[in-house]
This record gives sequence, C-alpha cells and structure tokens, in this order.
Amino acid sequence: MIARVRTALAELGADAWMAHDFAGSNPPAREALGLAQAHLTRRFFYFVPREGAPWLVAAALEADRFAHLPGEVAPYRSRLELLAALERAVERWPRLAVPLAPGGHVPYLDRLGAGLADLLRGLGAELVSDAAVLLALARWSPEDLAAHRRAAAGLAAARDAALAFLRRRLPNDPPRELEVQAVLVRAIEAAGLVFDHPPIVAFGDHAARPHYAPAPGRDRRLAPGEVVLLDLWGQEPGRPYADITWMAGWAAPPAAHRAFDAVARARDAVVRALARPGRRYRGFELDRIAREVLTAAGYRDAILHRTGHSLGRRSPHGDATHLDDLETHDTRSLLPGLGFTVEPGVYPGPFGVRSEINVYLSEEGPRVTTDVEAGLEELAPP
Repeated sequence: MIARVRTALAELGADAWMAHDFAGSNPPAREALGLAQAHLTRRFFYFVPREGAPWLVAAALEADRFAHLPGEVAPYRSRLELLAALERAVERWPRLAVPLAPGGHVPYLDRLGAGLADLLRGLGAELVSDAAVLLALARWSPEDLAAHRRAAAGLAAARDAALAFLRRRLPNDPPRELEVQAVLVRAIEAAGLVFDHPPIVAFGDHAARPHYAPAPGRDRRLAPGEVVLLDLWGQEPGRPYADITWMAGWAAPPAAHRAFDAVARARDAVVRALARPGRRYRGFELDRIAREVLTAAGYRDAILHRTGHSLGRRSPHGDATHLDDLETHDTRSLLPGLGFTVEPGVYPGPFGVRSEINVYLSEEGPRVTTDVEAGLEELAPP
C-alpha cells in the first residue's frame, strides 16, 4: 500500500497523502488502511509522505486500533494537542494530497470538510486532490480478479436459475417479481456470495425505473407484452463485486427489441474504444461515446443514468473511476488494474432496457469478465 501511495504522490508532486476520517466520513481511506470495520469515534490523520516514515495522529484513547499500520504515532488528548500535531505535519509536508474534488464535480472524492480545509490552509498547507492516490489503491490484485470472476460465474448461474423458473411458469402461471427475486437470492447465496441488498427484478413499466426494487404490496405479476429486467450483484467477502443486468421478455414489443439493440451497440462501442492501443480514456469520455450512440438512435431524453461505475468492495458501486459525464464530470482515468461496469440503458416507457457487463482493464487491454447479451431474450410465445 505504501509503495503505491508514494508512486502516486510522485506523479502529483505532493509531499504526503493525508488519510483523514471522522466517524466514517471517509470510507475509501478507512478501507485502504484496513480500518473498514474498526470502531473509531474520534478524528485521525495518517500521513504517508513521499519519503520517510508514515505518521499517525490519533486520539490517545483509540491509538491502539492503528497498531497494524507502519510508522510513528503522535497520540493526542486535547484539541490543542491535535492542532499542534497538524501544524507540525504541515511544516514537514506543506503540499498535501487530500480527499477533495475541485469544483465538487466528482462527489466520490469530495470528503474533506470545508472547515478542515480552512484549518489546513490556515496552517500553510497547499491542498491537492488525492484522486491519483485512491486510483492506485483501488487496483485489483490477481487474487481480487480471480474472486471477481468466481462471483461473476455465481451471478450467471443465478440468472440462469431465474430464467428457467420464468420459463417453467409461462404461459399458464406467470410469477410475481418477488418470486423471481427469491430464486435469485437463493442461488446467489448458494454460490457463497454476499450482497448489500437484494437484486432488482422489474417487469413492464417497473423496468422504466432504473432503481426500482420490488416489495410486498407493490410488486407485479408478469403479463404478455412486457420486458423482464434482472439486475444482480454479489461478492466474496472483502473482494470486488460482480454486477450484471440481463433482459428478457414475454412477447416483448418490437420497440423494446429496438431499444435493446441500441443499448448493446452503445455498450460494445465502449469496449472497442478501450481496446484501442496506446489510448487512455477518462471516465467522462467513455460515457460520451455510449451516449452518442444512444442519442443517434433517438433515445437522448430516455437516458437517466451514467454509462458505468467502478466495482467496489463495500458495495457494487466503488470509489474509483466511473463512466460518467451525465450525473458528474469524472475526469479520472481508467487505469490498468481497475474493474468497472459498462451498463448503458434507456427508459422511454412503458418499459426500460439496459445491458450491463463487467470489465477488468489489464495492461494488454479490456477483459470482459461477464456474459455479453446479444439480444433481448424471449421467454415464451405470446
């Protein structure tokens, strides 16, 4: 971890990375430091300099929670002792990489409170974004990639179980969304995977709401002429998530098939771009590539979300680069070692469609780690 941070600091021209947290305010830093599950109620500051030993500033009553971290420790008891320690840190490392996003354009980076930023600047610090540090720390190990692939295989098996269940019930006894969701949950758990909340199963116009979640009293029974959207995710504990969306239909209308074709072409355009040798893309650029395809197909006003997101460990949505120039303007690069989704979608009503694949970016180019859906899958004759 320390070596990755120092390489990023050299690229930034920063003197040190300041990993700061108060009561869970900075999950990426806690995760990187092996503190995701630690019970911490006071402020801490872990400085990793470009050269020399790291330095921890932590409350005396919690300093033992950081014993696994290398470096020196400066425990504080009072507010004045904390201020004195921060002043000393700024004297040693005046140019600090901290969790901020210039202009607030990437909120996933913007975790430094305005008051703390004022304090550090008042002590003489120059603050730069730690985006490069976080990207370096987000890169997957070979073990991470292997665990992700196993999770992807488990999700594929769960998807197949759900589709088989639907086919068994059609056309005489069409199931409800919650019934299909229960099949997915059992299959995901049988694969040894965990998830932060249950998968999405959406029929008909429910699929026009990207984050719809079925619940008792509001789920619906599948009817002829409707699409089926399955969005499922899972992980081996502590490893990167896999996250897929698969579309099907019961005599789905031609408009749904046309929409899926546009979505698939947008998805594939992103993967082709990533495969271009010698080209490093930023997140917003890939989002634009996908939306250009969808806009040319006539779906500009039916695009409700970004093209893709980083794959995390705390949830399917990670903290690294997102394929986004719609909801945010993500200027971070897609670097080798990162995993992410490519999931364009359109929601014109009375249906919505999207196609979601996972991609791991290796030094040689993109590796698609999940199945790729060629066309909207028909479940039964009308």
